[in-house]
Amino acid sequence: MLERARKAEAEAVALKAQLKAETTNSKKSLREMETALAESTALSSKSEREYITLRDTLKGMKATWRTDVESLREDMRKREERLRGEAETAGKKYAKLLEESKARKANVQNVEQLREQDTRIRREVEEEFRAEILALKTEVQGSSEAGQKAVKTAQCVSLPLFHHSPFRWYLANSYCFFHIGI
Repeated sequence: MLERARKAEAEAVALKAQLKAETTNSKKSLREMETALAESTALSSKSEREYITLRDTLKGMKATWRTDVESLREDMRKREERLRGEAETAGKKYAKLLEESKARKANVQNVEQLREQDTRIRREVEEEFRAEILALKTEVQGSSEAGQKAVKTAQCVSLPLFHHSPFRWYLANSYCFFHIGI
């Protein structure tokens, strides 16, 4: 019976040691899972913040571009109105020249002078129109370049959304933002 008691006591000690080892392993495993969960939560929060920042940046760029386009349209409208006014003024001057020409038909020399003046005014108006059209063309080309720049910026900004770690990609490819002038 003493032997049975010793045997039972030895089994109890072994079971106690096994229980302790399993408890320790369970606690260690639980700590590792909690650490992994905390890291995963932090990474998820970081990714969400980066996404929000990128989204807000894109919205801001879109609003800025829209404002620039509206401003350009307004400038073009004002210039068109000014050119119309100049064309009307030139038309009035031309009409006045014709009236003067009819009034002075008797003097052929005066008629020739009026015709030369008319031709000169037309050339000046044409030169002004050409200068204005060239300026408008330059502005439209500048706007086109700004639009292309905005597209490149949007492409650079949207690329991180397709990679596993947007922050690492951003750091590795930050040159993209400097090349397009952000």
